[in-house]
Amino acid sequence: MQKILVTGSAGFIGGYLAEELLSRGYSVVGVDNFSKYGQVRKSYDDHPNYRLVEGDARDTDLMTSLLSDCDHFVAGAAMIGGISYFHAYAYDLLATNEHVVVHGVRVRGGVAVI
Repeated sequence: MQKILVTGSAGFIGGYLAEELLSRGYSVVGVDNFSKYGQVRKSYDDHPNYRLVEGDARDTDLMTSLLSDCDHFVAGAAMIGGISYFHAYAYDLLATNEHVVVHGVRVRGGVAVI
């Protein structure tokens, strides 16, 4: 059975994705920090092939350990909320996404810098 790590698995899109992957026979490890909605119960929370880890996708040590035995990775976590969210948290969104490191590749403004 292939294992997929999904960040933002308790959110709107990540929730539908996790549910679909489970229905297709995948093992899913979900990561979410519940920053948008708080902890919300999902229909798949008790699925035997689902494991939820409460954590932040920006935690490189956590992500490295979780990815060590996964076959695939879906980076679905995001600070979201529409244009009003952007206006209220513009600095946080820009500062948070200015410099992210994923598996040793630096990402700046959404573009890999090698």
